[in-house]
Amino acid sequence: MKRHATLWGAVTLLAAMPALAQDRGRTDGPEGSEYGKGGYEDLHGGRFSLEFNWGAAINAEEPPRGAPEGPPLFLGLTASLWGDDWYQLDFSGSYVLDGGRLNLMVGPRFRTYGYPLSFHLGLRAGAIYMPEIGTRFGLSPIVGADVLVGSGDSLLLGLSYSPDIPLPTNIDGGDITHRLFMSVGYRF
Repeated sequence: MKRHATLWGAVTLLAAMPALAQDRGRTDGPEGSEYGKGGYEDLHGGRFSLEFNWGAAINAEEPPRGAPEGPPLFLGLTASLWGDDWYQLDFSGSYVLDGGRLNLMVGPRFRTYGYPLSFHLGLRAGAIYMPEIGTRFGLSPIVGADVLVGSGDSLLLGLSYSPDIPLPTNIDGGDITHRLFMSVGYRF
């Protein structure tokens, strides 16, 4: 047990070193000179980002006969318009291989202030196409974390969870799909 505590302590210390090594900037210079050193906040990478999403997609129940069969995976793409570093508007599309569901969603995502690691929480709404039923309105809350890396903090790496809830939903929740996914993107 003591070895595990020592190992995790060393990992935490290594992860915190870049933040501890950064000096705080001054804000008594000419107007606009504070960007990047703790004064005014500037968008690190730009106002638009494009992310590729992939991961596990588990249906609460097996898809009915006639629905496409496949592995419990999905692929997706998310385009985001950044209002600020703490807010973005997502336009998302994803395809679930097991059952053939297609989701086209839009909604806000709110991010915590944190650099380079940030946690996010959001709610997307839109169309969920299920081959066995047709198109239904659906909600897809999202929770996760992402990291800004690379030169100019333009590369996004993330890990998220999102349940896809078609409305009206069954009482037992059998038509909900749970997605756990990674994403990699670029901020323009």
